[in-house]
Amino acid sequence: MRAYRILLGLLAAALAAALVAWAIGTDPGYVYIQRGRLAVETSLVFALLAVGAMVLLAWLALWLLRWPLRAMVARARRRGRRQFARGMLALAEGRPQRAENLLLDAARLRSLRLPALLGALAAVRQRGDATRHGELLQELAGTGEGEVAASVLRAQAELEDGRAGAAIEILTPLDHAQRLPPAGVRALVGALAARGRARESLAMLARLRKAQAYAPAAMDAFEADVLGQALAQCSDAVSLRALWAELSRNQRKASPVAGAFARRAAALGLGDDVADEVEAALKAQWSDRVVEAWARLPTAQRAQRIGRAEAWLKDHPASGGLLLALGRLCREGELWAKAEDYLRRALSNGAGPAAWEELGLLYAAQNDAPRAQRAFANALAATRGEEPGPLGARHGRDDVAAPLPAPDLRNEHGVPVLPPA
Repeated sequence: MRAYRILLGLLAAALAAALVAWAIGTDPGYVYIQRGRLAVETSLVFALLAVGAMVLLAWLALWLLRWPLRAMVARARRRGRRQFARGMLALAEGRPQRAENLLLDAARLRSLRLPALLGALAAVRQRGDATRHGELLQELAGTGEGEVAASVLRAQAELEDGRAGAAIEILTPLDHAQRLPPAGVRALVGALAARGRARESLAMLARLRKAQAYAPAAMDAFEADVLGQALAQCSDAVSLRALWAELSRNQRKASPVAGAFARRAAALGLGDDVADEVEAALKAQWSDRVVEAWARLPTAQRAQRIGRAEAWLKDHPASGGLLLALGRLCREGELWAKAEDYLRRALSNGAGPAAWEELGLLYAAQNDAPRAQRAFANALAATRGEEPGPLGARHGRDDVAAPLPAPDLRNEHGVPVLPPA
């Protein structure tokens, strides 16, 4: 291919030479230049060649004069790139002071100014220098292109430091001007939720999902968390029902969302009329925390609710949350022996402090003060990560804290499986 291009170039040069020879013909032209006593007389062809040679010599002289400057600029660029690479490496290695110095040195190079300033900001934030962080943010905002990024970073810093109101004031004008990037949208959503205004941010979730700034699983988890906060912040039953009605079917199935709805409904005194919604979410996606919240819903049909929970136990025999919920329901229904049995099984399946606390309430309801005190003490010990003390069962001879043998779990094909962690 290279030989072919060379051949084409030679042919083009020959053609150009033939055209020039044809144009000149037998008349090469005449040029006469006179200034005072100095007179120059030559042909047009030679004059043109002389002018071309002079231009070439002038360009060569200029190139030679600029060569030291170009060498200095190239050296500065190489040094800047090297300093930038070393600075980012120091930042990754956990040496923020060295990273800051190297990156600020690299920021002198115009082509590296923005990324170097961003790296220096991360280094300053890593070592916790709030004053220096603010100075670098002002410098980043002064670059023009980094103005929006500086505002977002300042808002994120305010939010991390617990000043959600300041973050909202910074990001809201950018949002109204439709200049807020996905990172800023997420920060604004978090700030609104921290100020008890999570419901105002629900419209922004669609923008985040459309931007595809986060992995689908991470976006689903973030959305469920924000929806859960919005439900938990509802001030009355009307707003809670209205928000729940606005959610899609898939959103209602998420465990954090269903759990928040059940807990807030229980706090507002809603019971059997919302239990079906929570049960539908449990059917779609099982969660111990949701079933615990479901058990706290007020009810006038406790026997039916116990029966429903015992039916679930066939499919989830090792669910600590379900066993704890059954223990609570049986305690409220004054089924003392069943409650103690379920709570003991809940302890063996990782229910922890909540099961000990429920046992304390169970014994207190039976006026058994020594066992109640021991159970509450064990709840406190479990919260601290300490080993709970022995406690004899009231409706049996065994130690409540003693582990029970693992149940024989099998899948739908009858093959034994390990219990869940």
